Amino acid sequence: MTTLFLSIERMLVWLAVLASAAMMLLTSADAGARYLFNAPIIGAYEITEKYLMPAAIFLGFSWAYRGGVFIRVTFLIDKFPAALKRACDYLAWAISLGCCGVFVYATLQQATRALADATTLSTVAVPLGPAYVIAPIGFFVICVMLLVDLPRVPKGDAMLFSQDAPTT
Repeated sequence: MTTLFLSIERMLVWLAVLASAAMMLLTSADAGARYLFNAPIIGAYEITEKYLMPAAIFLGFSWAYRGGVFIRVTFLIDKFPAALKRACDYLAWAISLGCCGVFVYATLQQATRALADATTLSTVAVPLGPAYVIAPIGFFVICVMLLVDLPRVPKGDAMLFSQDAPTT
């Protein structure tokens, strides 16, 4: 399962990287066309805002989680005895899983509503519904990673508390 999950994560991260590159290229091309030729690229802003930015952020969540780059304040927890520190780790894990679960549910409901609606971008006939599917995918992968990470919490080497860069 680990190999399959790492392959899925790698694919999502590459999609996030491609979205970031496309966002950079599209924004640069739009700015260049706007100022050099007075002819901006129609829909560039909307595609960047509705598709590329969410993809760059939400599809990279799993990489960020595995790399321990989420913000955490540990100056107090580090001074606790081991048993209390482990209890705090479990509490942080449970809160993280609960929040991500709520986010999966809420974003999935929003995606369901958006997919049922035939709304398109204002300037280009691109449907908005598929853009809303990106966020639940990112949050779902984080939920799966949290569940897979649970056995590592008692040992203190859970990815949630890691400060190492992710490995490929």
